[in-house]
Amino acid sequence: MEARWHIRIARSPEDVFDFLADLRNEPQFNPDASNVQQVTPGPIGLGTSYTEDFRRIGAYTTTIDRYERPRELRFDARNPKVDAQVTFTLAPAGDGETDVGCVVELTMKGAMRFMEPMLRGRIQREIETSRGPLLKQALEQPATT
Repeated sequence: MEARWHIRIARSPEDVFDFLADLRNEPQFNPDASNVQQVTPGPIGLGTSYTEDFRRIGAYTTTIDRYERPRELRFDARNPKVDAQVTFTLAPAGDGETDVGCVVELTMKGAMRFMEPMLRGRIQREIETSRGPLLKQALEQPATT
C-alpha cells in the first residue's frame, strides 16, 4: 500500500531535513507516533535507529537507511504487523522555502494482510491529507520562549 503527499514549507531544506531526521520530532506532525527514543549513540545520520510506539499498531524499530542531506531521507520501520518505508524528498523553492514530498510504503504482515483492503482507503486518506499540513504547522509556528 502506498500513500503520497507534497507541501511547501517556509523553511530552508536544511532546517526541514534536520527536523525530519530527528524522529523524536515525529509526534509533532504524526498524531499516531509517541514515545520516540533514539537508541543509537552519537549524531543523527545514516544508520541512526529509534524505537517508537504507533497507535493501533504497536512498537516499531525505525532506522535511517538513506541520508542525503538536505535532499533525501528515508526511514525503514519494522513491526510484527506492518513494515513501512517512508521517503522524504526536499527541494529548494526560492525565498527560503522548501518543497517536501513524502512517499509512505506499507507492507502488511500476517492477519493484517487480510484487513488491508478494508483499511487501505482510510489509511491513505489519513496520511495524504494530514501529515503534510501538520509538518508545515510544526515547522512554521513561531518559536516559544
